[in-house]
Amino acid sequence: MNPPAYKCPKCCGADFKRWQLPHPLILLWILNPALAFNEIILGQRLPKTQLICQECEGPLLDRAYIPCPSCGEMHLGRLASGKRAYWNWRGIGCPSCKEPIPCIWNVFSLLVLLLTFPLWALPYFLYFRNRPLRLLFQLEDGKPPEPKVLTKSTWVYAGAAWGSLMWISMSVVPVLTGSGRASGWSFAFSVLPICTLGGFLFGFFMWLFLGRTKKQTNQGEQDSGGRPTPRAE
Repeated sequence: MNPPAYKCPKCCGADFKRWQLPHPLILLWILNPALAFNEIILGQRLPKTQLICQECEGPLLDRAYIPCPSCGEMHLGRLASGKRAYWNWRGIGCPSCKEPIPCIWNVFSLLVLLLTFPLWALPYFLYFRNRPLRLLFQLEDGKPPEPKVLTKSTWVYAGAAWGSLMWISMSVVPVLTGSGRASGWSFAFSVLPICTLGGFLFGFFMWLFLGRTKKQTNQGEQDSGGRPTPRAE
């Protein structure tokens, strides 16, 4: 069901696709044990609700918004990416009204927090609890900053970063800490092509899912006369 209170900042439309429970991607975040590392160590939090405008054209990343339930503002999701996506252990705040934007928790993160409660409870309740939340992004003269233009290099860099992270965590770190295989650096460099291929596939699927324009995604639709809709070049 479309949320009537929200309007797309670009087209002023109200036709949205909701990403919230039980959406598969939200479930994946909640149930994937590996993502507990992102929440507990990196402070990466996922908003409880994201809205995808169905009336705008362009890539999904340019149509995905994070709504603020307090003031009704719609914030472009990718403005909160990059460095601002991390270090948000306590949650994220709305850039307009500074109120909290509801986020979800990974179930394994909650388990870790429960087991380590004696370690973090006192500092949290005495100091961090009442401090302002880190905002999704900073307004510039009262307006959201202009997002960077998506290009082919965007997905190349994303794939390269992911492949490099996998290679470092799976090969370099075990060698440096002495917990790797006996073959040492020879093993690390032997898996480099695998991580490179993995990075390429990651970048490709990121583009396939997030970077293609809406017209390309819907190129199989038909118009009112039953004729196939031509593909946008």
